[in-house]
Amino acid sequence: MQNILTNLRSSALISLLLMFPFMLLELVNRRNFNEGFPIFLFGFLWFLPLLFMMTMMPLVRNVRAGNSLLANPITLLLRVVLLGFITWVWLSVVIDQMPCFLGVPNCD
Repeated sequence: MQNILTNLRSSALISLLLMFPFMLLELVNRRNFNEGFPIFLFGFLWFLPLLFMMTMMPLVRNVRAGNSLLANPITLLLRVVLLGFITWVWLSVVIDQMPCFLGVPNCD
């Protein structure tokens, strides 16, 4: 249980570090506009890397233990597809919101 909490804590911190530059850009570049802070957007940008790392940890743990990744090829395929989908969604959101992060008026 302690190992799970440590992994969750480190994953959450890394996710926060990935999201923080975009949040800082949003705060600096959009402070003069009369609109609310997009909490849901940044929660989503934080959650996706967290989900990515929590999906990746069993694969890394198996490799470090010396186990073959191909022992369960269906599980490996599902994890790789999920990791690709999470990456695609995160990058799509960041690319879509980049004008907002940079302070472009009426970016939505």
